[in-house]
Amino acid sequence: MTSKPTTILIRDLRVGECVSFDGGRIKVCLREKSGRAARLQFEVPEAVGIDKPRQAANDEGHPTPLDSATL
Repeated sequence: MTSKPTTILIRDLRVGECVSFDGGRIKVCLREKSGRAARLQFEVPEAVGIDKPRQAANDEGHPTPLDSATL
């Protein structure tokens, strides 16, 4: 069984900064940072599937990019 090569990117971002992938087709931006939590915004084509993580016990029910009409 052969697995696909994996690329791992570790990047420090400041609030308001973004990183893009696939020639700008996919974009991830850091919107807020507080302690150990960060709010990320994902801009992806509709055809790209995003697995929504389980809700954390301390999540205050803030809308996620998938729940929000504005990406």
